[in-house]
Amino acid sequence: MNHGPENCPRTWAQRCRAWAEGLGSGGTAGASSSHAEAPGAVAKAGFEGSARGAPGISIAELVDLHGHGGSRPLLLMLLACLCLPPIMGLGTAMSVAIIAIAWQWGQPTAAALPQRLGRARLSPTWSRRTLHALAWLHDCAAAWIRPRLTWLAHHSLSGLWALWIVWMALLIFIPLPLGNILPGLSLIALCLGWMHRDGLLLLLSLLVGAIGSAYASGIVAVAVLAAWRAWGSVYPPLA
Repeated sequence: MNHGPENCPRTWAQRCRAWAEGLGSGGTAGASSSHAEAPGAVAKAGFEGSARGAPGISIAELVDLHGHGGSRPLLLMLLACLCLPPIMGLGTAMSVAIIAIAWQWGQPTAAALPQRLGRARLSPTWSRRTLHALAWLHDCAAAWIRPRLTWLAHHSLSGLWALWIVWMALLIFIPLPLGNILPGLSLIALCLGWMHRDGLLLLLSLLVGAIGSAYASGIVAVAVLAAWRAWGSVYPPLA
């Protein structure tokens, strides 16, 4: 991944943190100080929109903070972060977009964001939380993540990782209590590992996703067993 001055984790972290501070201070103060911290016309336009009093950040603005036409791993990481808040129906909507990204995983072209999804806007509280979480992720990527076990991020394995992404999206789609968290974390680790060619993070993605699969399977098994027992109590078998 090319880490130029406009396309590196530290720059992304500065932009996310500056926008979050602008939301926290009502927009004006954050917007006036953000021009020095977040270079680029895209980020500048976003901060000016925040200063005008927009109720939180939209998904399109969140993508534009990382440059025009974000890559598929970057867009998938943003969608996975949005799956973590316990907002009813949000994970179901995100899972459909995640499957669409998995369909073309590994292609170098920029990923297109559906207009309807891009117009979706987070509340100011969840906007600040999401932006601070993204800033923390980008800081960790700049400080700790490095190329290792790079064969796991080889293009020839993109089809297998696409299947894993689809499986995680299906787990997110199922309405289970706290069922979005582990698959979402798995996808975040996968995207960071793929972008930075860190095979250790890709293995961590498999581990977290396997735990999430076991959690979902356990809940479904308990629900099926409870339904079977309730059916048996209402309609006992004939002697």
